[in-house]
Amino acid sequence: MSSEEKTITAIDGTDALAAVLIRPGTSEAGVAIEAWAKGIDKAAAAAVLRHVADMWHSRAGLLGVFDQIAAERLAQDAEWGEQNHPDGTGGDASLLGLKFAAYRDLVRSACKEAEARGEVTWALIDLEEDFEVLAETDLTRLRAELVQSAAVKVAWIQAIDRRLQQTASPSLTAAGEDDR
Repeated sequence: MSSEEKTITAIDGTDALAAVLIRPGTSEAGVAIEAWAKGIDKAAAAAVLRHVADMWHSRAGLLGVFDQIAAERLAQDAEWGEQNHPDGTGGDASLLGLKFAAYRDLVRSACKEAEARGEVTWALIDLEEDFEVLAETDLTRLRAELVQSAAVKVAWIQAIDRRLQQTASPSLTAAGEDDR
C-alpha cells in the first residue's frame, strides 16, 4: 500500500474488554497510543497485552524471563489480591519434625559433595537456596536469601531456555514469522 492510500476500518468494540489504538505520531518515527479497559482491571489487561506483544516479538534472555515473572505476579494479584502472610521461617519452623536449619545443612553438604563429583544439578542448588531461606530468622538476611533464591530460579529458567533454543528446529522457528 502506498503512503498516500488510506484505509478505513470499522470495528464494533462494544464487547471488547480492552483495546489499544496505535496511530502515527507527530514525528516520523513516533506513534500515538490510546488504550482503555472495561470489565477487566488494568493489571489483567496489561498481562494480556504483554502476552500479545510476546507473540509478535518476544524479548529473549533475562528481560523475557522478568517479563514472564512480572506477568505471573500480576495474575497472582488479580486472582488473590495483595497477600500479607507471616514468613514462617527460622527459629522453630520445621518440616516433618526437623528444623529448617538441619535441612539447610544437609542439603548444603549434599550440594558440596555433588559439586566435588561434578554431579551438581539445578534441583540441588535450588533446594539449598530454598532451605537457606527457610532457616533464616533475620528479616534483612531473609530478604537477601530470597533474592539469591529467585536469582537461582531465573538462572535455571535461562538454562532451560538455552536448551530449548538448541533443540528448536530452524524451519519451525522461521515458520510463521510473517504472520506475527
